Amino acid sequence: MRLDKGDPAIAGVVAALCVASAVMVAVVDGAKGDGRVTQLSNGFTARHSPDAPAPFEPVLYAANGAFAFGFLRVGAASLDLAVVHLASSFPVWRATPARVGDWSRPATLTFDTGLVLAGADDAAGVLWQTLNAIGDTVVLLNSSNLVVRRFAETRPAWQSFDNPSDTLVLDQNLTVSSPPLISGNRRFALRLAKTYMSLHMEFYGGRATPMYWQHTALEAQPENATQPPVYGCLDGRGFFGLYLQGSGEKVDVLSFDTFVQNLTGAFRRMTLEDDGNLRAYYWTDDAKAWTADYKAITAPCELPTSCGAYGLCVPGGGEAKCQCLTNSTATSPPCSAEETTDLCGDGDSDGGQVFDEVRLKRVSVAYKERLPFEANATAEQCEQACAGNCSCWGAVHSGASGYCYLLDFPVETMVYEADDRKVGYFKVRRPPRSSTRRGMSPGAKAVTAALSLILASLAVAGAYVGHRLWQRRQRRRRAGGMEQELTSSGPYKDLKSMGSSNSSFKS
Repeated sequence: MRLDKGDPAIAGVVAALCVASAVMVAVVDGAKGDGRVTQLSNGFTARHSPDAPAPFEPVLYAANGAFAFGFLRVGAASLDLAVVHLASSFPVWRATPARVGDWSRPATLTFDTGLVLAGADDAAGVLWQTLNAIGDTVVLLNSSNLVVRRFAETRPAWQSFDNPSDTLVLDQNLTVSSPPLISGNRRFALRLAKTYMSLHMEFYGGRATPMYWQHTALEAQPENATQPPVYGCLDGRGFFGLYLQGSGEKVDVLSFDTFVQNLTGAFRRMTLEDDGNLRAYYWTDDAKAWTADYKAITAPCELPTSCGAYGLCVPGGGEAKCQCLTNSTATSPPCSAEETTDLCGDGDSDGGQVFDEVRLKRVSVAYKERLPFEANATAEQCEQACAGNCSCWGAVHSGASGYCYLLDFPVETMVYEADDRKVGYFKVRRPPRSSTRRGMSPGAKAVTAALSLILASLAVAGAYVGHRLWQRRQRRRRAGGMEQELTSSGPYKDLKSMGSSNSSFKS
């Protein structure tokens, strides 16, 4: 199986990468004859140019010329730091700052005992930095490992191999204490436990991490409390090995397709991709594309999001045929928007529930063995166990076993199974209601109360003015009646006939 290269825009400028696009403010002491910088020293500064024509601006090269480190454009307009495999333009490591930089704005990379990526103004601040590291130089090894070194020490003060992003390369260890591999879309993670490796979905910023794949080291002994934990390493002979820390004893092997072919001399990587699958690839010197060599999950419907949120995957033909749980006529994702918050924080002003309910037969979960469950439950009991729990999004019941599997995370892809005894219950968040029906925020309530007071005050003032006007009209009427009475008899009876202009006596 052949895969395309990396970003075509990056590939289009690979031939010109020997001339760095980033503006070097301080030239460093490690430069090859072709002008490529191979070492950074304290005092180094490079500025990212927002109008750079290329999506990758290298500032440091490996001695073998296979890799470069620099500013990388991610997606349409995000800024990151990356180590890029130049032949394929694939980033084998990224800094992935918590606050994403803006490619269209200036940024600065400095090295003064540590690497720091900062925005051009105080508002942007520090986007990323090497923590707990004090070094004298920075080099990019031929293995693609970015290293901060001290002159007097052989052990790196900091290295990218200890801080992976979504990819492992040859001879890079993954340990129990290592940060997990996180997919580029931040939705999946590969973690290593004492005796196994596992894949997880990431919800609510990592607060919910349900497992959907696990591989246990065959010769590890989970019941042995004194046995050291395992670590993993990608081997150039075509496998990912699991070893005991300390002794290095091999306890398991994930074999790739080329393991029996004795293919050597290839550059290999293992990447957690945006569909949640863990795949391995290799690249040879004469290659024009990465060649796929391994995938952890082989069946499309076993991927956790193959049909998206509230999707139903129908197995068959080696491809995922998608339908929707919420709409039987829809045949392709997305069936629903991805959820980012749970149901516990929602509330209706009238006290009603904030979700609709969907009940379906012939539905299951590909990774149900990894989910919490209740045994000896009926379908009704299974539904009730979820319905009254705001952290539960759904439940799947198997009539044959009596097991009830609870989804304590937003509903993703379910799997079709031709068994009427397998039923599912799912919550679907209702669209937001208008402000007349929904409860208002405290700020909105305060504004509404203030407006109500103002309107009430105006109403009282209006009633008072109206009453005074009414009193004045009444006095005028009484005064007019007196005039009529005075001018129709007595000594004043001739004033009216004389056409007096005194308005006080006009009727």
